[in-house]
Amino acid sequence: QKNPTELPGAWSRSGGEPTLQPETAESTTLGFVWTPEFLEGFSVTVDYFNIKKENLIFQPSTNEVLKDVANAGGTTGKVIEIGLFTTTFDTPDNRRIIVPNGAIFGGTIENVSFHDTRRVDVEVGTDYGADIDKTREILMATAKACENVLPDPGPGIVLAGLGGSSIDWSIRVWVNAADYWGVKDQLTRDVKYALDNADIGIPYPQMDVHIDGKVAQG
Repeated sequence: QKNPTELPGAWSRSGGEPTLQPETAESTTLGFVWTPEFLEGFSVTVDYFNIKKENLIFQPSTNEVLKDVANAGGTTGKVIEIGLFTTTFDTPDNRRIIVPNGAIFGGTIENVSFHDTRRVDVEVGTDYGADIDKTREILMATAKACENVLPDPGPGIVLAGLGGSSIDWSIRVWVNAADYWGVKDQLTRDVKYALDNADIGIPYPQMDVHIDGKVAQG
């Protein structure tokens, strides 16, 4: 079913969760009432509660869901506040951006930091004269040797395409979310050095121009 959230113009879809376990609780309650006969109208009441819950079931609010790094309304940053009409972001370069909610909830919201791990993709092109199998081996060894790359799932080397000037590769590794930018920088650097050491060139885009017929003399 659809339920309106606390944000104007936004809707959330809710439904059953097949892996949900029943919520259970153990509670202990003690009560004591003392009414002394020698003090007319005087009474003392003491209550004790001890409740232990397991598999607590609750529905997080929109603020709890989006208190992460998000890409929404053309802005990427940490969500600081979700107001009635606007949402406030702090960007990675420490700018504060206030975006109208209408620009956010009419489009796609990407929660960048929701998962603990992320995939780093590094794209590179090599000369057409380079041996494909050798290139794959070099890229795989470089990816495995890169610091902070997770062993499971392991690195992937994808022959992405045959471009106009190069054989295009995609090196894909998984990392903890906090290591994303550091690994992307290091892996890009390592790939460049590994290809240089193997004498495998990274070509510039190029165009061959052929002129048919005679060139007029002026």
